[in-house]
Order: sequence, then C-alpha cells, then structure tokens
Amino acid sequence: MSARDELLRKIDIVDVISSYIDLKRVGSNYSARCPFHPDDTPSFFVSPSKGIFKCFGCGVGGDAIKFVSLYENISYSEALIKLAKKYNIPIKIKETKKDNKPFHILELVASYYHSALENAPKVIDYLKSRGVSSKSVQNFMLGYSPSSEDLVSFLKKEGILDAYEKTGNLIKLDEGVYKDLFAGRLIIPIRDEKGNCIAFGGRLLQEGHPKYINSPESEFFKKRSVVFGLHQAREYIKEMDFAIVVEGYFDVISMHQEGYKNTVAPLGTAFSQDHAKALSKYTKNVVLLFDGDNAGKKAVRLATPYLLSQGINVKVAYLPEGEDPDTMAKKDKEGLRTLIQNAQDIFQILIEEIKEGKSYALKDFLYYASFVTDVVYQHELIKLASSASNLSVSLLYEQMPKVQKVEDKEETLGLTYNEKVFLLGLMRLGKEEYLKDVVLSPKAMQIAEYILAGDYHMVPEDIKNTKVYDLESAFETSYHLLRVDKSQFDLSQGEKDIRKLREEKDKYIVRFRRMR
Repeated sequence: MSARDELLRKIDIVDVISSYIDLKRVGSNYSARCPFHPDDTPSFFVSPSKGIFKCFGCGVGGDAIKFVSLYENISYSEALIKLAKKYNIPIKIKETKKDNKPFHILELVASYYHSALENAPKVIDYLKSRGVSSKSVQNFMLGYSPSSEDLVSFLKKEGILDAYEKTGNLIKLDEGVYKDLFAGRLIIPIRDEKGNCIAFGGRLLQEGHPKYINSPESEFFKKRSVVFGLHQAREYIKEMDFAIVVEGYFDVISMHQEGYKNTVAPLGTAFSQDHAKALSKYTKNVVLLFDGDNAGKKAVRLATPYLLSQGINVKVAYLPEGEDPDTMAKKDKEGLRTLIQNAQDIFQILIEEIKEGKSYALKDFLYYASFVTDVVYQHELIKLASSASNLSVSLLYEQMPKVQKVEDKEETLGLTYNEKVFLLGLMRLGKEEYLKDVVLSPKAMQIAEYILAGDYHMVPEDIKNTKVYDLESAFETSYHLLRVDKSQFDLSQGEKDIRKLREEKDKYIVRFRRMR
C-alpha cells in the first residue's frame, strides 16, 4: 500500500476539512460555501463514505490531501507529509533527485502564455489602459491563459502534461480533465536571481476575489525568499548602489518602464529576513517607497529591522495619499523623481520627530537602532538621539530594547492552523478589535501582543508565510472558529473579562470549533 493510500485510509476527511472551513451536515454528506471561488450558495460537498470533496460551482474536487494542498497553497506531497505529522501516521516518502527539468517546463509554459497574449485583444487593451508598454510586456514576458483546455492541448503536444501537473499549477479534476490554476488571468512569470522561471503570478481581469494568486510553493519556489524583479534589476542595483523596494507586481513594472530599473518587490508577502539577505548581496542602500497611510507605515516598520540587521541603510519615501508607484509613475513623473531623490534616512526622520516632541519617536528610534550590527555606527546614532532628546547616552542605552532571535520551530510549536491564519490576518489586515472575542493559546496570545506592539520581527516567519488561498476570507473563517461562545460559561457571578474566559475555556478544550 502506498503512503498516500495508507494515510487516506486512516484519516477522516470531514475532520480534516472542518478544521479549515465550517461544514454543515446534509443527509449523509456535508456542505459549505466553496473556499476556492466566490460562492453565494453552498456548492461545496464532502462525502465521508467516499472520502472525497467536490465543488459543483468551480469543479474542484479530490481527496483530503488535495484539499489541504489547495487550501494552504502547497504541493500535494507537502500536504501529505503535513497530514501525516498532524495525525501521527508514519509514512515513507521516496526522495527524487533535483534537476533542471522543472525550470525548462515552466519556461515552455511561460512562452506559451506569452504567445497566447497576442491573440487576446481584451487583455492587450487592459494592459494599455494601465499604461504598460509593449516593451515592458516583452521584458517581463507577460502572458495570458485563455483556457484550461488550450493549455492542456499545448502540454500534451510538448509531452509535458504529467510533469507540469506535478508543479501544482495544473489541477486534475477527473480522468483526462484538468483545470489551469491561472485560467482567464493575466500571467506574470516569477523568476529567481538567475532568471529561471520558477512560478507564475496571475491577476484577474474583472471584478472578483482573490485579485492575485501565485503558484503553490515548491522546493525551488518559496515566496518568503523570492524578490520580484531582482533578475532584471540586480545589475542596475549594483551600478546605482541602491535598490527601491515597492509592494506589487505592477509597481515594479511601471517603475522599470519609467527608468527606475533598480526597483524590486516582495511577492505579496510580508518583507522577510530572506528578502533582506537577497538584496544585501547587491547593495547596502535601500529606499522603501510605500504608501503614507497606516498600512504603509506598518510595512516600513516590518521591513526596516531586517534590512538594518543585514547592514543595509534604510531611506523612506512616503507616497501622497491615494497614490502608489504604479499610478504616480504615470501621472506625476517629476513628483516621483523628487520623492525618491529626497527620501530620508529612517533615523533622520525620527531625529526630526524627536525634536518636534512626538512621543513615539524616541522609542521607535531606539527600537530600530537595536538592529544595527555595527557598534560604532550604533553608538553614533545613540549620541544623535541623546542630543535631540536631551537624555544621557547611558540612559538611552538602558532603554534600547534587546534584540531577541525568534526560533520558528519553537515559537509556532502547538499553534493550530487557524491560530496562524488569525495572527497573519491580524498583522496584515489589522482588525485588532477581533482579538477580544477569540480563544488563543498562550503562545498565540504572546505573538498577538508582539503584533499589537509593532514588534513584527518577533513574529515567526512560519506565521508571516502561512499559506492561504484568500487571506481575507481565511481570516474571517479563523476568527469565527476561534470566537468565544460565552453561553458555555457560568457567568452567574458577574461578567468576566475576556482573558478569564480564555483561561476557563482552555481547561476544557484544546481547539475551539463553532457549534454546527
């Protein structure tokens, strides 16, 4: 018996899927709104007797392993291993030798998508409406997926159907029936530093959700370590000795088009230590070009410690309200140029704010200074802060926080998937008011407190890169699954605060699931 069959024989598909989404019993089966497409009425069904799920809206279906693979955006084999660990089922996995074949296959598919764009006038019009030039289309090899059937026909012709399915970009619905993960989307090839095509990004061309999706992660594609545009930008970064970091695909494309060819972006994930390490190979200077709203300032606070810890000098340029690099590059070229040229060092910004008497400025200054690895430079910074605040150097050293190193495996050990999704949503989406309603383990509560305090470097990378198909939807689902049901408690002696409710509930349950 194969490892897959052994695992599926021992696990309950209802138990697996209900740990991610809310299922309701319908006769001998269970139903829910499909998590893989906008679903107004329940079209997603689970059959415990057959051990399968099926959505009659979008056509996706399969076993418990496939559900986890799709929901967490990981490969089938990764999902198999994850479930085996979760249910303590020993399995044997055959290891395959690494080769360049996946890169070759992905490059062939990228060429197919790129060629298909020529016969898609509506997509070409969309790109023109966004000001994307034909040269940029060529430089970034943008493409289009017309349909699953057309892609499958191409793959069969090239003899790479089975091999491409293993990348996770093609979903087998039934015998001989496949679904292209990116069907109907604009295609953005994702490349590593060497220029190898390692994955795809896909953007919807009409209203819908999620607007962007990426390929599932693999041994050669990890979102937390891939810097979009670095292959095209690295020589310019070395030549100009600084990189501009923005937030999205089209921001990078528009910036390159306007001549800022040293521009890069993380792949829709929080900026990480791996991103900082990748940039540090080419420069020790970075300009963060982010929105000037709270979300932009949060992104600066998240990225800066990682950059400073790699010995990178950080400058910040906040965009005007309602603008992003993509729109500003088209509407106000001179304004964008001035903004980048006048980008200020993060410490200089805070020194001015300390002098202005802003209460948070000194605390933020010392927080960032704690990540500076050059002790001589760090001492010069403390002297600057001392002069601006009229506080002694020795006192400021005492107030400077001690940088702690987070060990991911230890910090996330025991957290449920829903806790990880909730914490990721709390960090990326906000909604701090949700925290008062949920039951979290002590470790999860500690991490939530780091998030609320803005100590994002203390949030384990494992949480920052938790794989979800649609974060907003998954966050709401996790919130509902983790909510406190006050009716389960004896409140006769008066209202208890939420922390006491958590403590009392933890005595009775390991993980909260809503009553169905």
